[in-house]
Amino acid sequence: MLFLNPVHIGSTVVKNRIALAPMDTEMSGFNGEVTAEMIEYYEARARGGVGLIFTEFTAVNSQYRLTSPGIYSDKLISGWERLVDRVHSYDTKIILQLALHGGRAPKKVTGVTPIAPSALKSPLFADVPRELTKEEIHFLVDEFIDAAVRASKAGFDGVEIHGGHGYLIGQFLSPHTNRRSDEYGGSFENRLRFAKEILEGIRRNLGNDFVVGFKFSAYEKLENGIDLSVAKRIALSMEKAGVDYLHVSVLTFPLGETKFPSVPPIYTESPPLVDIAGEIKRTVNIPVVAVGGFGSVQEVEEALRKNKADIIAVGRSLIADPDMVHKFSSKTPVRPCIRCNTCHTRIMEQKTLRCAVNQDVGHRSCFPQQVSRSSNRKKIVVVGAGPAGIIFSITAGKLGHEVTLLEARDRIGGKIVYGSIPAFKRPLRSLLSYYEYLLESSSVDLRLNHKASISELSELSPDVVVVATGGKVRPLSICGSAVDPLVALENPLLVGDSVLIVGAGMVGCELAWYLSDIGRKVYLTDILSEEELMQKEHYFNRLILLEKVKERVEGIYLKRKISVKENAGGYFVNVGETSFEVQTVVNATGFEPENDFVSSLKETFSNVMVVGDAKKVGTIYDAVQDAYMKAMTLRG
Repeated sequence: MLFLNPVHIGSTVVKNRIALAPMDTEMSGFNGEVTAEMIEYYEARARGGVGLIFTEFTAVNSQYRLTSPGIYSDKLISGWERLVDRVHSYDTKIILQLALHGGRAPKKVTGVTPIAPSALKSPLFADVPRELTKEEIHFLVDEFIDAAVRASKAGFDGVEIHGGHGYLIGQFLSPHTNRRSDEYGGSFENRLRFAKEILEGIRRNLGNDFVVGFKFSAYEKLENGIDLSVAKRIALSMEKAGVDYLHVSVLTFPLGETKFPSVPPIYTESPPLVDIAGEIKRTVNIPVVAVGGFGSVQEVEEALRKNKADIIAVGRSLIADPDMVHKFSSKTPVRPCIRCNTCHTRIMEQKTLRCAVNQDVGHRSCFPQQVSRSSNRKKIVVVGAGPAGIIFSITAGKLGHEVTLLEARDRIGGKIVYGSIPAFKRPLRSLLSYYEYLLESSSVDLRLNHKASISELSELSPDVVVVATGGKVRPLSICGSAVDPLVALENPLLVGDSVLIVGAGMVGCELAWYLSDIGRKVYLTDILSEEELMQKEHYFNRLILLEKVKERVEGIYLKRKISVKENAGGYFVNVGETSFEVQTVVNATGFEPENDFVSSLKETFSNVMVVGDAKKVGTIYDAVQDAYMKAMTLRG
């Protein structure tokens, strides 16, 4: 396997080609200090086999720091030293990413007016920033250099100068944000001066054996933003200036770009940014790091085989499964990232990093002894083998309880079974396979084709009954004969050649895409406006899903009143001033908990828990978190 080959970065040898990408965790302390939770997070990925770790965005200045970790004071060195020591114990190299938000630091968070190369309005900025004076620029150059020296004292193998994503150094690089007319703006070379002075100062203080890399955006979805031709010039110039590697990314969040999404959702062909890295790789003679949606060993191997990168930086997939590298090597099933972007949504909301499929992330400080077995072994029966039922069962089983999992259907997965049917939802199929592997490897007694009844449950004599029966479709008042969207996914032959889908949320839009692709003429309607649709979904998920639907359906009617009348062989539909006929109506207006027999269960059993959609309809993340937290109450 190519990814197992070592790679040289400057004078440092990295044991393999997979790195942890620099993704924020929101686990640092109030002043940006390293916490025990941060150390555990990074150590878990080192223990899992990555050759290299790029830390998250780390601020070199306290005044303009948001909620990221910091390296702006000598007082912060000891915390980083503890983290580095733990990572190094696994023969993993670690590089500290040095950065400052600049104009992207909102005043409502920092309490001060943001700073930037130029004072201007931009889609990147919440506020018009204050233009930096030359004296302030020189001061900030020294701040970056001092931060690198602290990183060296903490034992880091190197630092990464973050010149991408529209942060401060990237603001100097980009013609969009840099309108200066002095030696720090105007010409291409002047725009690079800030980054080069930082690099030169680090080299002057730490020499050539200390690794210094450079991350930058090779494409910006901005007026006068960086394009690939400019990116190649940046790459060549920084190589000549002496950086040891280039980390290639893009700036498309939150700017409305679907071809190169910087946080690729489930709907994109993965990985969408590797070709850009490949263009830079052909331009320079130093190692290139590619990033963006790598989730399988095949994707990693292909990028390396085609010489599009020397190192593959993996973020979300290593959040989902910190042991991914070891599992790639041993061909053990990997817990897949489903690219739902729950992790990124939480970080943008300045919440602790969590994962929809890895329930451990962000909970280590709450449950430091989570694998210890309970001293009070219980007999537990779980009803329903969707995500909530599976996670509850697996967790309770690990705690030493005797768990029986009953599922009415002939397979596990709940609504994931239906959601995984469209080709563009392939990661959900991988998740289903992983859940099957988990249950097969566990102590859980799984019984399929078992529709639970009070009498059967009584025969099992459980100490705890867990209801994880999921959700059911809410009734549709305008058409009592509407088809269930899950039925339409599983049995598309029940859907006529023309179909109206009522409800343009995620389920309705995904179904519209799927039915259009298999030859149906689809109309989609909702009482909400486009701006109101799917507001809780991640930016890229929503943007790309709506784009795909608009490309395919016959018509979308939003914020319109609708009436449906049955006629011979179908339905006559009025939407506002528009009317048409369809053969099938699908109700995609949403789900409600399916827990009708909970009250009768509580009359028979003393301890009944309700988890996941059976309690409150939500996402996979909601179901998994709820089930995990409930199961962990049974530790004692």
